[in-house]
Amino acid sequence: MFIVVLVRWLLGYVSFAGEGGFPERFINLCVKARIPLWDLRREDGRLTGKTTIRGYKRIRAVVRRSGVRVHITGKQGFPFWRARHRRRVGLVVGLAAAALVIACLSVRIWTVNVTGNTEIPAETILAAAEELGVRVGAKRSSLDTNAIAEALLDNVEGLSWAAVNIDACRAVIEVRESTPAPEILDTETPSNILADEDGVLTKVEVYSGTAAVKPGSAVVKGDLLISGVVENADGSETLHGAQGNVYAQVERDFSFSCPAAPFMRLGASATRYSLFFFGLRIPLGFSPGEQIYTVERYLSNDEIALPVGIFRERAEAYNAEYTLESPTDRARYAAAQFASCYAALWIQSVILETHLTFDYASENPSVTGTVLCEKEIGINQQIFVEKISD
Repeated sequence: MFIVVLVRWLLGYVSFAGEGGFPERFINLCVKARIPLWDLRREDGRLTGKTTIRGYKRIRAVVRRSGVRVHITGKQGFPFWRARHRRRVGLVVGLAAAALVIACLSVRIWTVNVTGNTEIPAETILAAAEELGVRVGAKRSSLDTNAIAEALLDNVEGLSWAAVNIDACRAVIEVRESTPAPEILDTETPSNILADEDGVLTKVEVYSGTAAVKPGSAVVKGDLLISGVVENADGSETLHGAQGNVYAQVERDFSFSCPAAPFMRLGASATRYSLFFFGLRIPLGFSPGEQIYTVERYLSNDEIALPVGIFRERAEAYNAEYTLESPTDRARYAAAQFASCYAALWIQSVILETHLTFDYASENPSVTGTVLCEKEIGINQQIFVEKISD
């Protein structure tokens, strides 16, 4: 049906109305003369319908024989539109240019997406694909998807499978990441497990070797925790790679305050905008500097981002000195430093007790005290054995 409507619009057609005479005879004569008619209606003795431009020119003979008085009520289609705008050269040129642009862009890549990745950043895969020719604005027919997929496996570490699919103007890179091999514990190389810091032992788990300490013992950094020397039943000794976990209560000292040295803040900045159109980047000004960051914004319909947008490049120089004069600001700085260190300690260990003093009322606000936590303190150290030749 759409094709019929399109053809009628391209060829042009007219709407007409007829009154008086013999409408049935009028219709029969039109059919006999092969004059196309459609959308015929009769209301209150008035006949309306549509026909082609050529058909309306031939309808005059039918009108005389049927006695129906016919007049045009509307003109639709490309011939009438062209006649109305024949003097508007700019419109014609614009339509031709639009048709040319659409024809050129329809054979190129508009968007490039990555699916299937979890650990490897999409930016890394996109950068490798761009070096291989998969980029916005690339010609679809010039891309060898099989060769590009094989090259991605060589260029991006951690991929076990890759495929490049071209769907209309969209390129989709599907990947599968390789599963890392499990870490193999080295039990052949002779080694001991030593204390990495001072503390009071809470748990000793030995997988290979001989425990040299017991829970409840106090140790200092460098003490032997698990020995790689194993005594056999006959009294002889064998060297093994010591394996195990040793946990201890460790005390951390905290002391944070606002330094007297000045801070640096933004002293100068420069911004430049650029237009991005299907891989072509058009700067609107001079370069803002060397160390810049870019914010990219594309046209989108909330699902697909089109390769048309605006880039903002900004360079900032932090070369202006300033000090925190307000006690409130100095207190906030000390609290922020403490919170950052405390959060890192919370991730690395189990917090058991905290004994802290918050002094925010003085001229130099501070956070001081100790935190008792439980963590693993064992580190592996190889035993070097000297071979004596006979």
